[in-house]
Amino acid sequence: MSLGKIYANKFKIGDLVSWKVLNFEGNEYARLKIGLIVEIFVYEKDLTRPVHYAGVLEPKTGEKTYIVLSCLTKVETN
Repeated sequence: MSLGKIYANKFKIGDLVSWKVLNFEGNEYARLKIGLIVEIFVYEKDLTRPVHYAGVLEPKTGEKTYIVLSCLTKVETN
């Protein structure tokens, strides 16, 4: 079984998601980031176990970040 496969059906392109990153400034240990999924793919090259990733666009910076699906949380909107 591949890493993150059980999450592949829970996310789709266009979903608003959040994830935490380590923070080394101030008193916070982690910082919450928010972005938009622009692609979902499986990376299998040179690995013994395939990994499911999402390409996430961060609206504040305009940068695209690749995150394992199991690290994402869908942000509920109205």
